[in-house]
Amino acid sequence: MPLLEVDRVTGGYGDSEILRRLSMVVDAHEIVAIIGPNGAGKSTLMKTVFGLLHPREGRITFDGHDISSFAAHQIVKLGMCYVPQVANVFTTLTVEENLEMGAFALADGNLDTCKQRVYDMFPKLKQRRRQAAGKMSGGERQMVAMGSALMLDPKLLLLDEPTAALSPKLVDEIFERIARINETGIAIMMVEQNARQSLRMAHRGYVLANGENRQQGTGRELLEDPNVGRLYLGG
Repeated sequence: MPLLEVDRVTGGYGDSEILRRLSMVVDAHEIVAIIGPNGAGKSTLMKTVFGLLHPREGRITFDGHDISSFAAHQIVKLGMCYVPQVANVFTTLTVEENLEMGAFALADGNLDTCKQRVYDMFPKLKQRRRQAAGKMSGGERQMVAMGSALMLDPKLLLLDEPTAALSPKLVDEIFERIARINETGIAIMMVEQNARQSLRMAHRGYVLANGENRQQGTGRELLEDPNVGRLYLGG
């Protein structure tokens, strides 16, 4: 059974239909990259999976639970966390306070142990733990956002454009951290503007266009497909 299954989901905003009978799966412990042009429905898919939007048709199952009508806070308690592209940290709070906010649904376990696990993953955050998140660089803020989501030790982490507007050096650093997170056993579903690099590290990928799943395969298969390269990878 897949960890996450999106089964023929249709949905969007108000009367606007963005997703059209879209299906996809994420297995435990794998990285799945979602690529496609602007307006393809990638971020809408993320929000629908996480309960910020609800499908009009179809079903979403996570870890054996039908979450199609669940609210986001209910989904978090099942083991899924989401890092949006923007507004993903509390800018006036320190790094440590952001992490503590991320642990709002922590039922069991020691808060300090959870923070140390994040600091081991992101050593820079421990050095800056007393600094306000709003005074950090874009890459550092992204690490704070990811660290906050990891406080709950999720089964699945959703990342929406984690390297947007970052320098090439910081892009490489964020991708390296994503790989390390996955190595701990956390599955990752990632929407990423850097399609080539995301497919290189992904176990599998999906190509979205006009709210539909146009193509799927392993990351390598999609990278080597000439049609995917021509239409979605810039050559």
